[in-house]
Amino acid sequence: MRTTAERLAAAKQRARELERQRQRRRARGLLCAGTAACFVVIVSLALVMPGITEGFSDTALGGGMAASIFSGRSLGYLVVGLLAFALGVCVTVLCVRLRGHEEDSADEERYDD
Repeated sequence: MRTTAERLAAAKQRARELERQRQRRRARGLLCAGTAACFVVIVSLALVMPGITEGFSDTALGGGMAASIFSGRSLGYLVVGLLAFALGVCVTVLCVRLRGHEEDSADEERYDD
């Protein structure tokens, strides 16, 4: 038969474990939501940006892009590529921080035991 102190310690241990599981689920959901949002932004910009930049013409800009190799659609694809890279960096940083947080939680769990 367990003493009251043993039961209390077991209940606290179970509460800590449930909290860790909840934090892991939240972190996983945040990662999935962030990745999906970045994917949606990239795809929508890839569909819209070339049409917008194609509207830029040499006469509309006063001849400012006359000697540019990035005119029309190619400028749109360049901008979409740069934005996709920036969003990829943001998602990578988010993943690294979440993984570090999980490792800190695991270390904390080892010290609790």
